[in-house]
Amino acid sequence: MILLLALVWIFFRGQLSWELFVDIRVENLPRVILLTLGTSFSMMALSLYCSRSFVWAQQLEEEFAKFLVPMKLWEIAAIGVLSGVAEEIFFRGALQTTVGLIPASLAFGLAHFVPRHPFWNWSLYAAFAGFLLGCLFELTNHLLPVMAAHALTNFVLIVDLNRRHALQATN
Repeated sequence: MILLLALVWIFFRGQLSWELFVDIRVENLPRVILLTLGTSFSMMALSLYCSRSFVWAQQLEEEFAKFLVPMKLWEIAAIGVLSGVAEEIFFRGALQTTVGLIPASLAFGLAHFVPRHPFWNWSLYAAFAGFLLGCLFELTNHLLPVMAAHALTNFVLIVDLNRRHALQATN
């Protein structure tokens, strides 16, 4: 639903074109790949640091594990791609192009709000991740790198969550 809303919003603003999604200039490809991977790795590192350092992040992981563990690799890939595509088309393609980087990042954080006290920090993390993704969008002017960074981050973190839970189960 969010994807459809975003596409309609972008369409009526007259911005729905291939140029919003991808830069076909080959000379920009190395820069875009490095920015995409750098953004994704930064979000992964922050998430892994939080989950190893803070109780709230460990509790949040346990909540996530209830519906993300166990999963097959193709299921994890589907979640990564679907969330990356839908959320980024909405938050970067529709919202950020309308209200700007900071309001879109804060909205991204609010969209990830969990109304239980130990998880409020998740919203702050999500707002910061939204800011990083928004900066990537500002630097590339295209949605594909942002969608790829978001999808890759979700994919790797869910695979890691499944791997760690599988290791705990064998110990």
